[in-house]
Amino acid sequence: MTIALRRLCSATNSSRLGRCLHSTTAIRYKTTSATRIAQRSQTHVDKPIPPSPTPVSLPQPPGLRLRDYQEECVQAVLSAFREGRRQVGVSLATGSGKTVIFTELISRVPSPKPDATRTLILVHRRELVEQAARHCSTRYPDKTVEIEMGNLKASGLADITIASVQSINSRDRIDKYDPELFKLILVDEAHHVVAAGYLKVLEHFGLQSDDIPATPALVGVSATFSRFDGLALGKAIKHIVYHKLVTEACSMKTRH
Repeated sequence: MTIALRRLCSATNSSRLGRCLHSTTAIRYKTTSATRIAQRSQTHVDKPIPPSPTPVSLPQPPGLRLRDYQEECVQAVLSAFREGRRQVGVSLATGSGKTVIFTELISRVPSPKPDATRTLILVHRRELVEQAARHCSTRYPDKTVEIEMGNLKASGLADITIASVQSINSRDRIDKYDPELFKLILVDEAHHVVAAGYLKVLEHFGLQSDDIPATPALVGVSATFSRFDGLALGKAIKHIVYHKLVTEACSMKTRH
């Protein structure tokens, strides 16, 4: 192809010669580029390129070991469930990794029956919905994760659903969640859990009592379980099974 172009160019004026040589260079460049792309493609198929490191904004990738106090917290919850306590609370200081802990619980809490495998995470702020969704998608890439918030409508069939309390209580949106298929209800900032919207969701899942083994387990996580309106948390959270002050958590972090 290059020889033919040179012959054509030699029969024309210098201006056309320049254009032909430019075309020849372009053809050579495209041919070389195509070769390089093919080589890179072949390399990708034969020797897969390692995945990029997990972004800093998405901590706790699969397989990363929990901090000592985080593992203690998980074990305290699991121990309570083995003892028959189904509605428990965990008190952890802000910044101690509450989202990491309840994300880890999703895989560690056993199902009360074979087909009850789903998890619902209840929050009351948009940023908490998004944060929980990021953590769950990173920690469980093989699970379906959906959001029930505003115009985002979950199917009710996902492995993990993160829902704002306001949205899941809107009209009949809660009706698509079959309580028989859920093993775990997680509540972030659980000092809100006795508000009317939360109690309506817990009632839908049969969590009026702590001693019904076939119902989903409930774990509420909060930095504080104090309320200023006089409402008793005992309506929803029956047992506080773990408590860690900010100074204790920081002390345990420095050991790693």
